[in-house]
Amino acid sequence: MKVGFEILKSLGLRHRGVTIISCPSCARQGFDVIKTVSALEERLAHVTTSMSLSIIGCVVNGPGEALMTDIGFTGGGAGKGMVYLAGKQDHTLSNDRMVDHIVELVEKKAAEIEAAEKLAAE
Repeated sequence: MKVGFEILKSLGLRHRGVTIISCPSCARQGFDVIKTVSALEERLAHVTTSMSLSIIGCVVNGPGEALMTDIGFTGGGAGKGMVYLAGKQDHTLSNDRMVDHIVELVEKKAAEIEAAEKLAAE
């Protein structure tokens, strides 16, 4: 069932949960992108609110991808990267705190979206 939702989500036919946009691994990445995305997919599986998250390993492609997502993280150097909120640079973050912090940001954003939708429905 999960695979079915992911296929529909990738085709833009069904929106449920967090859509993670990431880059393939390359020599420029500042952290292990594949491992990070895998951990985030697992930790964010409970979020059903539709939103986008970009996890990009370097500063070459990351800022452009982050412009188009609700929350983003772009690897930098020296063990830290940049967090983007609504496409804008917000704060730097050490790579070792990245997964926990991004989970917190996504859960907070999901609560905000749900509250706004509830208010609009009233």
